Amino acid sequence: MSLGMGRQTIRSGIFASILLTAAALATHGQAASQSPEQASGQSSSSPPQKPEPSPPSFLSPPSQGGDLLLNKNDVDRNIWANARTYVDLPVKEIQAKVEELQGLEPESSQDGLSSLLERVGESSIDLLHHTPNVASREEQITDQRRVSQISQGAMGSPLMGTPTRDRQEFGYLLLSHTMDGVVELREYRTDKNGQPLESSRSRNGQMTEGFASEWLRLLPGNRHESRFRYLGRQEVDKRKTLVLAFAQIPEEVKSPGRFSFDGIQVSVLVQGLVWVDASNFHIVKMREDLLAPRPDVYLKEVTTRIRFAEVPMEKAGTSLWLPVEAAISWNCKGVAVEQRHIYSDYRLYAVRTKIIPQ
Repeated sequence: MSLGMGRQTIRSGIFASILLTAAALATHGQAASQSPEQASGQSSSSPPQKPEPSPPSFLSPPSQGGDLLLNKNDVDRNIWANARTYVDLPVKEIQAKVEELQGLEPESSQDGLSSLLERVGESSIDLLHHTPNVASREEQITDQRRVSQISQGAMGSPLMGTPTRDRQEFGYLLLSHTMDGVVELREYRTDKNGQPLESSRSRNGQMTEGFASEWLRLLPGNRHESRFRYLGRQEVDKRKTLVLAFAQIPEEVKSPGRFSFDGIQVSVLVQGLVWVDASNFHIVKMREDLLAPRPDVYLKEVTTRIRFAEVPMEKAGTSLWLPVEAAISWNCKGVAVEQRHIYSDYRLYAVRTKIIPQ
């Protein structure tokens, strides 16, 4: 990245191709280098393409055994053991840290938590099985600025450098693929000709991806990786929502997020908040934060915000529940970065094939 600090790469917590059940994680690595045509289960008569170059290793799928081998060294153990999460903190303290919770009507009783998780899980399974292959336009906006360690003013706010902005446009594909009864969602970025991009890095080297499937952590087969808590009710964009908090359990996570900086890679575990529509149990929005800061690599904070909405598909005569905006911001080694992804012009995606006689 600029300012002589090398390249920086980060992604959200769940792999885009996380599987429907935890038991299926062992098959995760088999489709890692598939093209969009292969991932959607379609055939093509065009000459075989070279495998897409592997992105940074923290984006790679797990090994055949299904475990990304979370670092269980003393540093990681101490970091996670001392984490204070949204599942444990008093609600007022969470509200003070998270501005999106202003207006929350807190609920102390957890009697309905199990039932709520089941309803959200059922809704998520239904969405997963009824999500077709879709394409859209994706606008990626990256803002970066240096944050001085020297504070200014009576409140001690940090000095902020002049921001730089990079704006890019891609084609975006969200493909649903079923193999041996296991459903996967896999996302791709493409050029104007529909070919997968080797890299969607900004000019300063940042790259984030994997937002479309973050809600899959609420599937019944994935819930064992996190602890949950019901926080209460809140109105969001004129919707009545139920608010859940979650925190990943280090010993249970099979596919953690990864952060890569100057060749140093660390596991990134998260905690977060989920706003669920009270009428149909669809996920309206999500927020994710680090389970704990990583001072060993100067990673102070990472925050992901994802907004979902009903998207009409006129040609199909139906509507789908899809991500419409995602933003991830982080602060590492005195540089603050925010990368926003805005999705528009959703449409059904199909691969055309042509049979050529031998």
